[in-house]
Amino acid sequence: MSTTSVTFKRGTSFAGTVTYTPDQGGPATITNVTITSDIITTDGSVYGCTITKANDGLSFVVRYTGSSADWSLGSARWDIKFINAGAVFYSETMRLNIIDQVTT
Repeated sequence: MSTTSVTFKRGTSFAGTVTYTPDQGGPATITNVTITSDIITTDGSVYGCTITKANDGLSFVVRYTGSSADWSLGSARWDIKFINAGAVFYSETMRLNIIDQVTT
């Protein structure tokens, strides 16, 4: 299993678009799939993200709507949870290397 790692500057906006590609036997779209996502920083704080699905059912935006200015520096964990017809699936766990900005 590989782990994706991304450097993220504390104090910036956290958002990204995820594209769903249906697997054979899987749902054709994510329209009826429940999606949740959390970020857990090195001090154990949990930051819940907002999920906004596209109308086509093939992509969604994951976004933390608050400020990341107080997130603890270091390696945070982030994943995405999917619930489809009672079955639970998770994305791979991604690492956010949270660093401080230089320019004030």
